[in-house]
Amino acid sequence: MNKILDVRACKSSPVDIQADLFRQNVDLRPYELKHSLQSHPLLEIHNLVALAKRLPPIQREYVFAKQEFGTHETGDHYQHATSMDEMSTEEMILNIEAQNRVIVLRNVETDPTYGTLVNDVLDQLQDQIEAVTGPISGRESFIFVSPPRAYTPFHYDPEQNFFLQVRGRKDFAVYDVADRDVMPEVAIENFLTLNRRTPCAPEFFDRYRLFELSPGEGVYVPTTAPHWVRTLDEVSVSISINFRTPSSIRRDRVYRFNRLLRKTGIQPQSVSPRADNARDWLKSEFFATPSRLKQCFKSLLGR
Repeated sequence: MNKILDVRACKSSPVDIQADLFRQNVDLRPYELKHSLQSHPLLEIHNLVALAKRLPPIQREYVFAKQEFGTHETGDHYQHATSMDEMSTEEMILNIEAQNRVIVLRNVETDPTYGTLVNDVLDQLQDQIEAVTGPISGRESFIFVSPPRAYTPFHYDPEQNFFLQVRGRKDFAVYDVADRDVMPEVAIENFLTLNRRTPCAPEFFDRYRLFELSPGEGVYVPTTAPHWVRTLDEVSVSISINFRTPSSIRRDRVYRFNRLLRKTGIQPQSVSPRADNARDWLKSEFFATPSRLKQCFKSLLGR
């Protein structure tokens, strides 16, 4: 591979997660990152157009984004390229300034060229991350191409996320992952088990922490931390580099267990951001057991 495209040619990682800050904040709260990917050729518009041509339609997603700020949607504003046929994704990118939608190129790590980029970044960060979290897994990456003055409403994701601004400026608002007014336990259970998002109650919408991102800046977003995004007066390009950790996998399992309990009328106790007390460890281990044992337990619960 040409050295200009290969982050392994760098002596240090193009993403500086500041290991001490990562240790203090992982799973708990967002914090600002620095990176040098704004100068990477693969993130220039003409190369993103070429990527869009290679990706299957299911990996090209459109978020209808020029809407009233502060709307709280359930996910209906997301549509895949398979449901859009008036213009190709590459044409949309080339005409992004006039578009009414954010273009999301999903799971770009499946493309050999972009997969090398994503894996090289995470390979160079792996020792720093795993010294805190244990083994990482589930590597993936999304690229966002956004028109000026676009707003993507309140939502949340299941992965650990390094969100990196490459072109243009963007407001990135993140909520406290432990705020159960903003994100009730039932909402997390429904999201992780049913992929069903719950809107933010309007009276809690202003509880966010705002990061004003320019190229070369980014933010770490904990698992399931709610957030919304707004571009300013320029075309924006951003990339998220995502992964799973033992704590994020453990939380997912605990919430699945709690949903089973809730269906029987039992009100489970709250889950901590790291799901690291003895009770949560036991619940997580249940979902790590063979499926036949789990099915027996579900039957006993009357499912």
